Amino acid sequence: MVNTTVAKAARYSLYAVLGTWLAATFVSQDPTRKFDKIRKFDPTGSLIPDWRFFAPRPGMHDYHLLVRDELPDGETTPWKEVCQVEERKWQHFFWYPGRRAEKVVTDAVSGLIMMQPDLKDRKEDVQVTVPYLTLLNYATHQVKHHPETKRVQFLIATSAGYDESEEPMMLFLSNPHPLP
Repeated sequence: MVNTTVAKAARYSLYAVLGTWLAATFVSQDPTRKFDKIRKFDPTGSLIPDWRFFAPRPGMHDYHLLVRDELPDGETTPWKEVCQVEERKWQHFFWYPGRRAEKVVTDAVSGLIMMQPDLKDRKEDVQVTVPYLTLLNYATHQVKHHPETKRVQFLIATSAGYDESEEPMMLFLSNPHPLP
């Protein structure tokens, strides 16, 4: 009799803890952040996850990084898209080392696009930002170039992904940079 009472109390205590945890996780997803006081109990986010992946604005466009080479005679090669997002396979759930490079490029493109309005009057200042230097490093060292390449240039474009009714749009064009 005592064992069943203790077992019942333990089970209901576990239900209470798990229910509280579920409720705290649920209310902490509020986009208005009214319930962020819950975060003071878990400032690292280890126990109460924050799953607002796309808030406050969901991504509605795909970014594309394109690169072209300038040859010694001044002619340029056609633009080629680099770091295309690979179509997901079931194996990627367990192992997807290529995602790291995709993520770095995607984050650098997003960072550059977000800071562009702040640097509109000082276009040269963008060339010393971390996102710009990351993309330039990728364009010069991770992309296969024409054997006679003198300089390299990159372009950031956006498209509506699978929606082909919307034309792709150029967002940013870098200056040509010497290839090391």
